[in-house]
Amino acid sequence: MKTYQSGTKEKKNFFKRHKYALALIVSVLVVAAVIVLSVVFTLPDKKQPITDVVVDPPNVDVNNDPVVTMPMKGAQVGMDYADDKIVYWNTLDLWQWHPAVDFVGSGSVFAIMDGKVLDVEKTTIEGNVVTIEHDGGYISVYKSLGNNVPVKKGDTVKSGDKIGEASTAMMSELDTGAHLHFELKKNGKYVNPATLLDINQDK
Repeated sequence: MKTYQSGTKEKKNFFKRHKYALALIVSVLVVAAVIVLSVVFTLPDKKQPITDVVVDPPNVDVNNDPVVTMPMKGAQVGMDYADDKIVYWNTLDLWQWHPAVDFVGSGSVFAIMDGKVLDVEKTTIEGNVVTIEHDGGYISVYKSLGNNVPVKKGDTVKSGDKIGEASTAMMSELDTGAHLHFELKKNGKYVNPATLLDINQDK
C-alpha cells in the first residue's frame, strides 16, 4: 500500500532546503523598496514654485564708449599738435614744440566729455584756464578763455556743457586772435587730441 507525504511537510522541506536563497531574495526586495521610497519622497513637489533657478540675462550689446564733443563748433584749426618737432610761434618769434591744438575763432567752449573740474585759474600768459578730469585717465585743458567762466573747481560737467568763451587772452599766442588752446593728457602724458576728437572736420 502506497503512502503519500502531506503538502505541509513538503513545504517545510522546501523552505529548509532554500532558506539562504529566500533570505537573499527578501533582502534584495527590502533594499529595493527602501530605494524606491527614498526616491519618491525626495522628488520635488511639482506644485511648489522653483525659486532657486538662475536665469542668465539676455545678451544685450551695451555701448560704454564715452560721449565725446568737439570743444568748439565751427572753429578752424590753427597751430596743430606737435610733440615730435618744433613749430614757429609768431607771437613769441621762436621755434618750440606745441602740445596742443588751437581752435581759431570766437564762440563758446565746451567740455569734451563728462568729468570733474580739477581747477579754474586766471594767468597773465595763458588767460583763464579750465582743467577737467575724465574717466580713462584723460585730462583736458582749455586755455585762452575769456573772463566769463561758468564753472568752478569741484564742479561736475557733462559732455557738451559750456565752460567758457574763446578769447585773445593767451598772450603767448596773441597773433592767433580769438581762439581756444586745447591740450589733452592721458595718464599724465600729453597726447594728440586727434586721437580722441574728430578734428579733421574742422580743418
